[in-house]
Amino acid sequence: MEEKRREKYLLTRYKRELERYLNRIVNFVQKETFKTDEFDAFVKSANEKLSHVQKVPLYNDYFEKLEQFIEKTNRLCESGSESDEIRALLLHEANQIRKSKRKKSYSRKERHRSRDDDF
Repeated sequence: MEEKRREKYLLTRYKRELERYLNRIVNFVQKETFKTDEFDAFVKSANEKLSHVQKVPLYNDYFEKLEQFIEKTNRLCESGSESDEIRALLLHEANQIRKSKRKKSYSRKERHRSRDDDF
């Protein structure tokens, strides 16, 4: 029982840290004074915070996309792209990830109203 509780704790902690990483990066990129050198330093600090959490295997599309987002931000730091290009790519990717999360939690159901003549 104790082992299951510990695994659940580690899983929850890792998931939360992945979502925090996404939110940190998006909030930083949305600033008007976005510069690539500041972005590189910010990504390094965000990766350091993420490294304090034990990595747990995830079998969910949403969280796998978050892990891919982390890899993409690291690649963009190393690529030396311009700030506008980085901003556009990261905001688009973050938007797609957030859409995939909402898509699973919300499904449109057709609602049929009963007609008055049915009574």
